[in-house]
Amino acid sequence: MKIAVAQIKVISSNSKVNFELMQKQVEIAVKNQIECIIFPEMCLPGYFNGDKWEQTAFLKECEYFHEKLCKLSLNIVIIFGSVGIDWDKKNEDGRVRKYNAVYFAVNGLFLINKKTEYPFWIKTLQPNYREFDDSRHFYDLRKLAFEKQCSPCDLYQAAVFKFKNRKVRIGVSICEDAWSHDYSFSPLSSFAQCDEHDFFVNLSASPYTLNKRKKREDVFNSIAKNINIPIFYVNCVGIQNNGKNIYGFDGSSAFYSVHGSLIKLGDFFRESLIFGEFDFSKKVFLPENYKITDDIVQIEEIRIALEYILRECLLEWKINHVVIGVSGGIDSALSAVLFSRVLGSENVYLVNMPSKFNSILTISAAKKLAENLKCPYASLDIEKSILYTDSQIRELNFERSQLVPKLTELVFENIQSRDRGSRLLAALTASLGAVFSCNANKTELTVGYSTLYGDLAGFLCPLGDLWKFYVYELAKHYNENIYHKQIIPNDTLNVIPSAELSNNQNVMENKGDPIQYLYHDFLFRSWVEHWDRKTPEDCLRAYLDNTLDSLIGCKAGLSKELFPTVDLFISDLERWWQNYQGLAAFKRVQSPPIVSITKRAFGYDHRENICGATFTETYINLKKSLLNPENNI
Repeated sequence: MKIAVAQIKVISSNSKVNFELMQKQVEIAVKNQIECIIFPEMCLPGYFNGDKWEQTAFLKECEYFHEKLCKLSLNIVIIFGSVGIDWDKKNEDGRVRKYNAVYFAVNGLFLINKKTEYPFWIKTLQPNYREFDDSRHFYDLRKLAFEKQCSPCDLYQAAVFKFKNRKVRIGVSICEDAWSHDYSFSPLSSFAQCDEHDFFVNLSASPYTLNKRKKREDVFNSIAKNINIPIFYVNCVGIQNNGKNIYGFDGSSAFYSVHGSLIKLGDFFRESLIFGEFDFSKKVFLPENYKITDDIVQIEEIRIALEYILRECLLEWKINHVVIGVSGGIDSALSAVLFSRVLGSENVYLVNMPSKFNSILTISAAKKLAENLKCPYASLDIEKSILYTDSQIRELNFERSQLVPKLTELVFENIQSRDRGSRLLAALTASLGAVFSCNANKTELTVGYSTLYGDLAGFLCPLGDLWKFYVYELAKHYNENIYHKQIIPNDTLNVIPSAELSNNQNVMENKGDPIQYLYHDFLFRSWVEHWDRKTPEDCLRAYLDNTLDSLIGCKAGLSKELFPTVDLFISDLERWWQNYQGLAAFKRVQSPPIVSITKRAFGYDHRENICGATFTETYINLKKSLLNPENNI
């Protein structure tokens, strides 16, 4: 049987565009005498659609295009993922019943699952963690089985149709159904025993995250070997978002043999239509027209992912010009490189906005970066405007109030940042018909080391899911392996990281940020990304028994080198924990959308409330015993 795997770019909430793309893929497949084409999960409506699932008109439009797709199946079997709707039943929220479903269009008709009496197959396991919230809108097979007082296996059957005088039996699974190790029910293992199968399909809309490809391969390799049935894994490409997080879908579709061996079918972040022959007797798939890139190192994977997501964002949002405030520091330099690569240097406007606190070294580095990238460049001094703001506030007298404004050093630092962001960049982008980028990295977002309405402003935060060490690593990767020359200046790479907002941040005197990135990156990551997220209690215990560095993943001995006494360690730990759970949370919920690539990105993937920092009683008592040992006598 000649099969095509269609790794298509899915546009969320746009069934018409997705249908038109699918129609073209079907036409190409038919011309190449393909007999079955497999599309990804939710490829017609898109996966991340927010609460648009509550719109009846949206659902009816999906059904309209279902029928149009079905009519294309006279000469080819079409397998695709979309929403399944039962207008006569309700979800647990009282709205119309919806399922995440797979359709089989054969000879102009949809196959019927005789066990459920629906013209589609239903997703069994729904993720409700991280960015996923599937049960908010969709009913799953387990709930339906409970409703009918039976087992999910009682509602499952292979999709069966005739092909060249033989029955073809296809097992059905959707994305999470394969990731069942933390569930009480394993769909593929169970369904494999419920019916006969020639092969399984797993239709997915699986967002990219670091290290996920290897994990995904391990999962499907294990399942294929355990059930002794080959599996077609079909994923989409493109970008989708939940309002706070922008995700890229990496494709990486594949075929897994009964021995678990892998044949890569879809390239990394690239649309593809792969043809091949499935041999029923040998249960193998022989692709004809594929060329897959070799395995790539992690930092190159990050580069490809970031550039792809940014390019698709700008294309989908119809953005043609971007303004970046460049300070001469590493974050703005990397943002400039990223945007110039995806939008073209001539469309990326770099603006340096110095005050008296900015050194000639960083000012020169900012200009050199623009020259190297061949980007339009301008310098706009903010000294007069910030002094004017300063004088206005100092001379201010409120009627009917004795309260006098106090312009502390910190307040003046924030005035500078807001003057750059809310005044200059905002006005400049409006006049150019452009947008401006937020250059904050994940380390800064964790502890709020950024200014609300200042450097935290912007249309998008491309570095918001990159720890500082990744920022440096990626910058060096661009110079050494992509450009093969010094695009990001050495001064930018070597200068101490600094906001340059006061004399206490004078880089010429080697004064910079209060964050020790080689240590704090890893400490903060343990609070945010670890599956068993760490707290001050965990960190203090680990510090005391000399296991903290291995726990968080920093260089061995670094924590004791930086904080040789327990009181110094506790002071630093509490400072940043209070920031992380306090003011930083207030800032994060107002931050721009984040390009998300790690296993825990701020936004809808890291849900939080604004409540202030708390410490466990165990931590408080342990701290007391350490700082006041006489109390334990």
